[in-house]
Amino acid sequence: MRYLILAKTTLIFLLMSFHAFAADAPKENITFGYAAISPTMAGVWMAKEIGAFNRNGLTVELVHISSGATVIQALVGGSVHAALGASNAVVAATIKGAPIIAVGSNTSRPGMQLWVQPEIQRPEQLQGKTLAITRFGSTSEFVTRLIMRKLNLEGKAELRQFGGVVEADVGFRAGQADGRVSSQAPGPKAKMLVDAAELGIPFSMNLLAVSNEFYRRSPKTVEKIVTSYVEGIAALKTRKPLALKLLEKYMGQRGGSAEQHYEFVTKYLDAIPRVDPAAIDTVLEMIGQKGAVKAQLFDNAIVDRLVQEGFIDRLYKGGKS
Repeated sequence: MRYLILAKTTLIFLLMSFHAFAADAPKENITFGYAAISPTMAGVWMAKEIGAFNRNGLTVELVHISSGATVIQALVGGSVHAALGASNAVVAATIKGAPIIAVGSNTSRPGMQLWVQPEIQRPEQLQGKTLAITRFGSTSEFVTRLIMRKLNLEGKAELRQFGGVVEADVGFRAGQADGRVSSQAPGPKAKMLVDAAELGIPFSMNLLAVSNEFYRRSPKTVEKIVTSYVEGIAALKTRKPLALKLLEKYMGQRGGSAEQHYEFVTKYLDAIPRVDPAAIDTVLEMIGQKGAVKAQLFDNAIVDRLVQEGFIDRLYKGGKS
């Protein structure tokens, strides 16, 4: 009996020591750049807020780098380990030889609308007018061009860059632009003219990208980043009260209600953040690289493994929003 008690005591001690070691184990420091104050970025915000990165062994610093093109430049330059930025910026950089690769996506259709000043009633009235974008190379410029192409207005309106999303909204409200493509109304008087999601365009708003070297050197770390992001998306879609608090916190300077932002999250953000080849085709066509080899542009291996293992299904307990 004494030996049995001693054995149990030893086992309990070893288990306690293991858990204490696991809790105190050093975590890898990661810098994660995101490109906009937009609900499109809410997955990574939520991953941080619920401690998903921490649980997966990462200490992550989130850095807002305004515009998709700029955050991808930071990734290429090594200032950040991972980036959630404009799909066109990721693809264009990779085509030009940048050693980066997409390992996830946040949408499979454009979650933006064309908003116009109240006096504009029809798309053709935008001929010769000015449309506000954040920066050339950004998602707002790219989706604006997609919409204008669908409306047979490509090249018939001026695109004016304002800097960031907040600045572009302000420019629209000040009357410096007649239209603005955005994920939310840029002002109280803005009128929605076209919902890009209804135009039948396969498109990823943003791609989650890392450097090829980082992926080769630390594949497990990249897997932890993607896994944490997936957990963040699931928490957004299944824990509405927490999601509303998060959106109010991060979206404060953009305006709009948390409910409006949550509506966007549930409608557009994909539970399975797989890169859709058709969405990449859209980007390649728009940047004049139709037919380029797609295998070098993205890798769905991590997301596919999470699906096959049932990890994502377990997060939603059998049902995805």
